[in-house]
Amino acid sequence: MTRYSSKIMQIIFYLLIVVVLAFVISISRNCTRIQSSPIQGYSEGDTIDVALLYGPSSVYMYPDTLSGINFEIAAFFDQEDSRPMKLWAVTNAEEAMKQVEKGAFDILASLPLDNELKSRFPTSESIFLDRLVLVQLKNNSQPISSSLDLSGKSIHIASGSPAKQRLENLSKEIGGEINIIEEPDLSDELITLKIADGSLPYAVVNEKVAKNVAEKYPELSYDTPVSFTQFQVWIFNPEDSVLQNDFNRWFEVFKETEDYQDLINNF
Repeated sequence: MTRYSSKIMQIIFYLLIVVVLAFVISISRNCTRIQSSPIQGYSEGDTIDVALLYGPSSVYMYPDTLSGINFEIAAFFDQEDSRPMKLWAVTNAEEAMKQVEKGAFDILASLPLDNELKSRFPTSESIFLDRLVLVQLKNNSQPISSSLDLSGKSIHIASGSPAKQRLENLSKEIGGEINIIEEPDLSDELITLKIADGSLPYAVVNEKVAKNVAEKYPELSYDTPVSFTQFQVWIFNPEDSVLQNDFNRWFEVFKETEDYQDLINNF
């Protein structure tokens, strides 16, 4: 990558940070609105506060309209449910989970299902499938081609990402320490862009995110899986089993529709 193209990448990266942090976009779809975060929620009355993790498979700007699997499903659910809904874009999964526990958010979409998540929150059925992959430049001077190569390497992840537990388990499996660096202010997508401009050497992110970014930056490699395919689920406030049951009953019907199939095929 030339110095000029690297500079352009850095400009794009910082502009995207501004877009994410200033994500104060309203849309007119049955009064569904998406608001800026960090962390607000706590809407009055019977309003459902839904936090959406910012990223191509969840909620994203394409290029001048909002879309994403979780965003679209929330909009369809909003059409069927009588309660008003407010959407919030968030980038820090761990902080958002804490706010679900506190009651600021009623729903967080979405996270890979594991035993820790199941013990901590009521969850939806599987919304879609994804997996964790390693992201690096194709011309990396020390390429990683398998999980065994992770020993001794520094791997960047989003703060609160499920990748942390997976990497800790891998470290034990391969018998070598993996230096896990959590980035508190970066989403999976922003970390992947940092890999693309050469600012970071390695990262672990969701495959759908890596694939989306690599379409614009073909110098990225995401061919090394770090986990098996995982169920992505929505989590609910532990005190609101009614909302969980209502959503799961609705989703059981919705996932058989052409609208759902179109979403899964397009992202």
